[in-house]
Amino acid sequence: MFILFVALGFVGKELVNPAVLPFISLVGCSYILYIAWKVLQAKVNVSLDDSKENSLSFRDGLLMQLLNPKALVATLPIATIQFPSAGISGAAIIFWSVILALLAFGAPTGYSLTGLLLGKRISDPRYFKVFNILMAGLLVYVSATIGYQHVVIPLLSV
Repeated sequence: MFILFVALGFVGKELVNPAVLPFISLVGCSYILYIAWKVLQAKVNVSLDDSKENSLSFRDGLLMQLLNPKALVATLPIATIQFPSAGISGAAIIFWSVILALLAFGAPTGYSLTGLLLGKRISDPRYFKVFNILMAGLLVYVSATIGYQHVVIPLLSV
């Protein structure tokens, strides 16, 4: 992710016209709201099947990470929209890319450890429904915050 952040950070500053940023941000906010809706509507099926689980190897994980299209989807808007709108350029792109890459490493690690500790203990689908409602609410909050800061304020100040 570090490489994607750095490359897209430098390229994005040159390619994205600042006048278009509010409209690109609006599309991003709409997409986040769509994800919130999908999370809210997700049906959880908890299977208590004790059949043998297949463990993934390091190679499997590495290939999944390298071929993961979400890496590009996650880094592209940050590096091409958020970096320029926050005035991040030059060496600051590298600094923030390191920070974001470390966070990108920490998040899946935290999810994995949490899943390892709690995964076997949670078997009631109601817990998952509550979790999905909370996550959808947080996504709506993120979308509203981005929308206000990067769509409403810039368009009203013109």
